Amino acid sequence: MNAPVYNFAYLDEQTKRMIRRAILKAIAIPGYQVPFASREMPMPYGWGTGGVQVTAAILGREDTLKVIDQGSDDTTNAISIRKFFEKTANVKTTTVTSDATVIQTRHRIPETALNDNQVLVYQVPIPE
Repeated sequence: MNAPVYNFAYLDEQTKRMIRRAILKAIAIPGYQVPFASREMPMPYGWGTGGVQVTAAILGREDTLKVIDQGSDDTTNAISIRKFFEKTANVKTTTVTSDATVIQTRHRIPETALNDNQVLVYQVPIPE
């Protein structure tokens, strides 16, 4: 039996481009929350699917991913998201903030200061 074949980081390239355009608009217009059309994901809605899609859009093959949920690396959600990207993108993952190039977090920022080579995907439960 063959394992399923996924696009790199699950999302199709057209969706990734759409999300990247939204990210550029968000950076260009400070304080502006940019909506994007969320795609169906293989995880329950409300478990960070928006943040997962942003991470999928920016993640590269050479990146190392850290996932934080509610301030912890070992919650069910953090582990599920980390395993999702290990499977669909075959990227390295870590629980050490300084080793990560992409950090996806829900509700809390890392206590360790980030450097210029790190990207933080900060997801909130409900945008204001």
